[in-house]
Amino acid sequence: MYRHMKRWARIAWIGCTMFTSLIHARMADETSFFVNEEPKMGPWFTGPLLAPSGHVVPVGYINIEPYVFASTIHAAYDRHWHSQSVQNFYSVNPVVYLQVGVTEWMDVQVTPQCVWNHTENVSATRFGDLEAQLDFQLLKDSEVGWWPAIKLSLKEIFPTGHYQNLNPEKLNTDISGSGSFNTGVGLVMSRLFWFGGVHFLGVRFANGCFFPAPVEVRGFNTYGGGYGTHGRVYPGLSISSTIGLEFSMTQRWALACDIAYQHSNRDRFKGTKGIGAIVGFPSQEMFSLAPAIEYNWSQNLGLIAGCWFTVAGRNVGNFVSGVIALNYVLETTKGL
Repeated sequence: MYRHMKRWARIAWIGCTMFTSLIHARMADETSFFVNEEPKMGPWFTGPLLAPSGHVVPVGYINIEPYVFASTIHAAYDRHWHSQSVQNFYSVNPVVYLQVGVTEWMDVQVTPQCVWNHTENVSATRFGDLEAQLDFQLLKDSEVGWWPAIKLSLKEIFPTGHYQNLNPEKLNTDISGSGSFNTGVGLVMSRLFWFGGVHFLGVRFANGCFFPAPVEVRGFNTYGGGYGTHGRVYPGLSISSTIGLEFSMTQRWALACDIAYQHSNRDRFKGTKGIGAIVGFPSQEMFSLAPAIEYNWSQNLGLIAGCWFTVAGRNVGNFVSGVIALNYVLETTKGL
């Protein structure tokens, strides 16, 4: 029974962290660099919590956005989409998104992060996996046309987090990474609609796919394992889709909401599983929502806060997160 409880906790953790890695950094709202002619002044948006913008940050600008995710995994969905209670697992995950414009059609992004985990009177703090991303503007939107802004994102996740040779007494709190070089590609679209006055609706649609590399594992690890485990895990391909909505109530106040879906194929394992161990996860699916409210001091500075929680899932954690982020767009010297 205890072994199965630990497996559900591990499934809950990996399900949430894999989905977090699939969400492209949602930086740089459309209207920081695009303002409709007719209303003279666009809305002051930070962007919703999860969905990225369809615009790159152009040369001469730097977008800095520190996030804090405070999460509790209180249950886990089984393969029949039923939620089962598990021991509460708490995490605090500070993340810093740094996005720099390279040209008018390309930007580069680096995302360092760390995580503090706690459950049953044990805890651990570790550095997480490091993300790097290139964005390319494929199409720009226009106030006189109907088409959206479209960008292509290429991401690489480097396995700088802790993922193997875990301490079983830490109850998985010392997990902070997947151990895999994870290559992702995404396509993002966004469009701004004006309803008169200060009322705007920003719509974003993001799709992503990740291709994780095989991982050598020993002992207790992110994918399971135990005493005597030694082999190679082939993590499953993952896809995600996110719709982000943002509506300005006043010049400074706005409401936002994300609707997100994620699917991951099952993992495969080759090698020695170890004594009574299970290695690898079954296929996973998750639906989640992230409503939020934001306050903007100016076009380039805003604060957003809200929650992110699962509404349905299969073989993933049932979690709720409090999220807060400060978005700042810094204008630098034009050109390189």
